Amino acid sequence: MKRILAVILTAVMCAAFITGCADTPAGTETEPATNAQTTETQKITETETEEETETDVMTEEETTEEITLPVVTEDLEAMNAEPAAAFTVSRAFDDDMVIQRNEYIRIWGWANESENGKRVEAEFGGLHGAAVIENGEWLITLGGTLPENTEGQTLRVFAAEGVEKKFENVLVGDVYWVIGQSNIWYPVSYILEEPKASEEAKNVEISNDLQIRLNRTYAGDFAGIQIGTNAVSENVVNRRGWQKPEEGAKDFSAVGYFTAIMMYNKLDRKVPMGMIEFDGNGCALHAFLPNEVRDALNVSTEKNGVYSAPGVNAHVSSFMYNHGMYGFQNMPIKGVIWYQGESDLGNNNNNSTEYAKRFSAFVEYIRNAHDQIHHDYPVYMVELPPIFIAFDFSDVRLNMGTIPSMCKNVHICTSADLWKDKTYGAGEPVKNNLHPYNKWEVSQRMSAIILADMYGVGELDYTEGPVPMSYEVSDDGMTVTVTFAHVGDGLTVNGVSLKGVRVKTEGKNSFAKPESVEIVGKDQLKITAKSKITYVAYNTSISETFPEKLTLCSSSNVPCASFGFDITEAAK
Repeated sequence: MKRILAVILTAVMCAAFITGCADTPAGTETEPATNAQTTETQKITETETEEETETDVMTEEETTEEITLPVVTEDLEAMNAEPAAAFTVSRAFDDDMVIQRNEYIRIWGWANESENGKRVEAEFGGLHGAAVIENGEWLITLGGTLPENTEGQTLRVFAAEGVEKKFENVLVGDVYWVIGQSNIWYPVSYILEEPKASEEAKNVEISNDLQIRLNRTYAGDFAGIQIGTNAVSENVVNRRGWQKPEEGAKDFSAVGYFTAIMMYNKLDRKVPMGMIEFDGNGCALHAFLPNEVRDALNVSTEKNGVYSAPGVNAHVSSFMYNHGMYGFQNMPIKGVIWYQGESDLGNNNNNSTEYAKRFSAFVEYIRNAHDQIHHDYPVYMVELPPIFIAFDFSDVRLNMGTIPSMCKNVHICTSADLWKDKTYGAGEPVKNNLHPYNKWEVSQRMSAIILADMYGVGELDYTEGPVPMSYEVSDDGMTVTVTFAHVGDGLTVNGVSLKGVRVKTEGKNSFAKPESVEIVGKDQLKITAKSKITYVAYNTSISETFPEKLTLCSSSNVPCASFGFDITEAAK
């Protein structure tokens, strides 16, 4: 057997947080689970099968940071070891899957302890790697990276003669995690049945000719697993594996699928798209946090080995990561699409006020777990939509908008202008204002942001709305100047006057209009009050919409992201 170079990692991937996120802005101081939702989830479950050359457009942006790559050397220990007589491969691998381009490819699995010290090898796309089984586990890193490839290839994992596993029609492209609660769970099938959805959405192409591959894990896959403990599912729990559109699209996240097909088409169908969905209906952020992040932030309390935290629903902590995401964490990805937060509204808890801090820590952790080259891959968050029923998650929105100032390479897909139907779905618990049918419109903006940010198609400053990056407080504390990114040619007002800015002042706990608000220069907003400002915010109401009550936007008329800065907390 031909011995070629294998990649040996010289640095161990640590579980500690990496640099790039801070606790404050730079330079400065609900969904209730419903019976209807449960019924629809069960309905979808029953339909699921339970089976075991770069172009200029496609070139990734060059990083400005110095990257230390793993040293490439011949793995003499592995290649001189006796080949294993038996092994298993993680269910993260399957026929018809997509492997992340321009990243080191890792393949992993397990073996009986009796195979310790023996060899497993892998070949794909002309690359080769080998690993020695240790403690019943093995992980191979292939000796190189690959560009996108639309021609399906065979991934071969092998050991002793006749002992091998082949995965056919494996594509090389871009892989995204699609994570969230019910607005991510909201499937394509709902859009196809929604009379008010756009004709484009209802006629979306669902064809196996598309090189889009889907892998979905949801809370229903955890049956029989005790959730809420520190235990993790090392292997992928869902048995559906990777699916082509005709098999998996209708049950897949509408935001995930629509975003994938929009990017795929815009890139001339030359980059395969792999979308991995993790959805948890009604789950607050703590359900998605790894054990280490949960404990570092003291999010949950433990009783008899089960961790839980308050939220709209009484879900235990960490289970979405432990049993959904953990099985994929060795797989490199391009980025994350995130749509979650409805269940973190403040009902006698600090979920909404701690949201930005917790989410930033989550991002640091998963970035450190996946990619070996692009450690700062981007995260794209959908801003929670306007809502016209009793569940007020405006505080979560305020916190979300500050995340880009705390954690690099996080982007906000604003939504204040994408939903205004105050009466939609009255009396229908699932199809209500918590779950707007505007997934096509959200995906149009999301895909435009990703294309501009990652592929050079369009300009990010004109596709993403203004997001606050820092603020300055005057000496007397009565003026706060906020500086924004992604303003296009400059901040503008849609309408006659600038609406939506609110402040809290010393001695008062409620929001009020400031004395004055004015755009200063291209990217700054100057906010003045009659007394010392303690909190400054934009889009504070349960039902504020653009442009009736929110009028700040970029020059391309994309709404400003909601945000809220606690001036007193930052000054401590």
